[in-house]
Amino acid sequence: MTKLVKSAMLAAAAAVSFGAPALAASSSDGGVLVVDFNAVFQNSAAGRSGTQQLQTKYQAQLQQRQQAANTAAQAFETQRGAVKQGAPIPPATQTQLQQSLQRAQQAQASAQQLGEEVNVVANYVRQQIIDRAGPIAEQIRAERKASVVISKDAALASDPQADVTTLLVQRLDAAFPTPSIALPQQGAAPAAGARPATTPGRPGTQGR
Repeated sequence: MTKLVKSAMLAAAAAVSFGAPALAASSSDGGVLVVDFNAVFQNSAAGRSGTQQLQTKYQAQLQQRQQAANTAAQAFETQRGAVKQGAPIPPATQTQLQQSLQRAQQAQASAQQLGEEVNVVANYVRQQIIDRAGPIAEQIRAERKASVVISKDAALASDPQADVTTLLVQRLDAAFPTPSIALPQQGAAPAAGARPATTPGRPGTQGR
């Protein structure tokens, strides 16, 4: 189950490279800098904190629901296997089988629902990190007099000297060590300077 929680964060990280490659950009003719967002999510204090918070809140629940789903599915298979092939099934047995199948389906749906919730929360953690990383990337771009900062996954090839991941993580750790895993309420106003968490794949600012 720990792997399930971590995979949710990794899946959220993988979404970074799709949709909008630029973290920060200007109209200057400088070079290109790159950030490895897989490393940011895995190595930053915010990424580690988010993963730990997810594990603390959801790991036991995921285990319980998956175990319940497995138990219910096994019970159904056992009951179905006890029915003689080709023989008429008594109405009472049919009812028992239908009820057992429903329990198995409900248990599986419950486990899947919780897994989807974990993915949503992991995406929210990711979005918070991206929102905070954008201004930091802009600072680094301006300091290096570069024209753009892009996700490393969006580049076919890059010079290792253009990789500013370590610097970005250091500054991100100082500015934003702990994300929240409490989803904002529907209709709540976003925090100042933050974009909504429902914009996967748009890692930061463009054309600033």
